[in-house]
Amino acid sequence: MTSIRPGMSTQKPGPTGFSAAMPALDNVLILAGVTLVLCLGFLFYVLLSGQLAVPIIQGTAVDILERNLVIWRKVFLTALWVLVGVGLVRHYRVDSVAWLVALGGVACWWLLPMMITSKAVGGAPRLMETAQSLIASLQASGGALIVIGVLRVVIGRVIAIAYTPKGGFGARTPDSAALSEIAEKRAKARPSLMRKCWELHFCRGSLRVTCPRFLEGISCWKKKSGCYCDHDLASQLLSTIAAKHRVQVAQELDAAQSRAEAYHKALAAKRQREARKKAGNPCRECPLYLEHQKYKYRTLAWGMYPLAALIVAFMLPTLRKGYAWLDIYLTDLLSQWRILPHKLSDAPIQYAPWLSAENAMIVMFGVLLLAVMLRLLEVGVFRLKL
Repeated sequence: MTSIRPGMSTQKPGPTGFSAAMPALDNVLILAGVTLVLCLGFLFYVLLSGQLAVPIIQGTAVDILERNLVIWRKVFLTALWVLVGVGLVRHYRVDSVAWLVALGGVACWWLLPMMITSKAVGGAPRLMETAQSLIASLQASGGALIVIGVLRVVIGRVIAIAYTPKGGFGARTPDSAALSEIAEKRAKARPSLMRKCWELHFCRGSLRVTCPRFLEGISCWKKKSGCYCDHDLASQLLSTIAAKHRVQVAQELDAAQSRAEAYHKALAAKRQREARKKAGNPCRECPLYLEHQKYKYRTLAWGMYPLAALIVAFMLPTLRKGYAWLDIYLTDLLSQWRILPHKLSDAPIQYAPWLSAENAMIVMFGVLLLAVMLRLLEVGVFRLKL
């Protein structure tokens, strides 16, 4: 077998240079993403604090607010377009990136302008002009992103149809050089967030080179056929490796397949409706899929934090009304029972505008909501194994 260094010397300089730039592109994506999150946090702060809804404002106060929003718009749009451009280049083979670009365009064209409009009602004329200019810039960029995302999806489909051989992947028989090239590209690719089957610890490198799931780029749980549950595929892969490794690999595969068979036998004892629903999915007891679920939970859990913050932001008026009602009700109730003196309710102690029981209750509600969402995610991923 040839070493890696002589093999690399025969490659073309183009792919090697692009592969070398992958870490730099990933760092740019992370930097742009963090910048976008910070910009959105600043925008939510301005909107929720009511700075655009001040009816009377003039002088340096309005000048400072206008200057901050102009700087925010430039930084936000720059980070947004850098993220889109680098993302399309870095993940040029992934169709889901185009859908994310289109969804980002919808957010800039409809969601953010709707939030700005709802929070700028009754503001001073100069504030209304600033908000309108901000909305126009967001809608222009959002419309462009929607067009780019749709074009990327359409062009990607056309290219896939034009270059996909008739009969699918199984009909063609690429030579060993083509298989080695595909395997090398897959091996050098950056691991995905939720991890595909060949990116996990239980996947053996000796079987990976000739595995159809690895070459197709589709996880075994999506095909419902893998080396840990499909006897035919396991036998085919075992025939391609050396004899000294064949016994050890066969024992591992047999152990995993026995767990899958035991799982099916347990399901068969249940009601017929439940057996029909779950018996067709042997992935629930596969060590590859179980490890994949850990990465899935880790990835989705990060999304629960901004989602909980958005839910609290949209429910903020309702939460404030509910707290006001509860405050009045409890104050009257405790006053009738002579538990709470009237002078405390007439002159509440407050050290800062933001340091209030109302804000504390809203924060507590957000923390409780986040805990419930994470618990539901844990049940769905680990117990229901969705």
